Amino acid sequence: MAEFGDKAKFYAGGAELLLLLRNGLLDVEILVDLKKIERLHSVTLENGLLQIGACVTHRELESNPLVRKHAPSFAYAESQVANIRVRNQGTLGGNLAFNDPHSDPGTVLLVHNASVTIGNAKGERHLALDDFFVDMYATALESSELLLEVEVPSLPAGMTSTYLRLHRYQRPTLGVAVAARIDNQKISEARLAVGCIGPKAQRLTELEGKIHGVALTDTKRIFAEEKKYLRKILRPVDDLLGSAEYKLYMAGVMLGDALAQAAGEKSRGD
Repeated sequence: MAEFGDKAKFYAGGAELLLLLRNGLLDVEILVDLKKIERLHSVTLENGLLQIGACVTHRELESNPLVRKHAPSFAYAESQVANIRVRNQGTLGGNLAFNDPHSDPGTVLLVHNASVTIGNAKGERHLALDDFFVDMYATALESSELLLEVEVPSLPAGMTSTYLRLHRYQRPTLGVAVAARIDNQKISEARLAVGCIGPKAQRLTELEGKIHGVALTDTKRIFAEEKKYLRKILRPVDDLLGSAEYKLYMAGVMLGDALAQAAGEKSRGD
């Protein structure tokens, strides 16, 4: 990449890259194949930290026993990506680096406080996934850098998670991820994330604080009242998948539904 510069692009699964080339949105002379780099294909679990190489496919992640046990909602989200052909071809690293706003994995990874390792010939650096996502189709990757690994910490003891989505034409219209611990029907800890309705997936940290200590039965009312906050942070857009107003309304509804489900005995994907 240092030698060829803008003439070249990294190629792994190619699901998004080939689509851009086919539609004339990208013009490159050279594809740098990453598939022979062994490090990029590993999935390991050590001390509660799941490490996933950037070239691991969606299909591998939805069926991998380590992922299903450690992060069942993430495994479920991976099983919902597009269709079986795309999941066999597309990679997690390609998905996150492309940062298509209509995408499932990133939303769930945010409630796991996931991070990424990126690097080039000069060295490596570590970023929280929330900082890696910059805007629509934009990330913190420099032109010569490669996404190497995704690190997914386990949820704190007692927390369960769920991922809910709406979709049309194999494209998610709205994705909601929740991880929560409920004590005596009150929220003792919660993590909330919403994706697919604006430029990028977002953690809702301010809203997490507002439901701390609140009775589970009151959370749907609070979510419905926070439309102004959701509009500001999520920046919903009108598109073929739905209006901004519809997406905002459904975000509040599905946050409540996902929290109620996460409060049950099992995470989505168990």
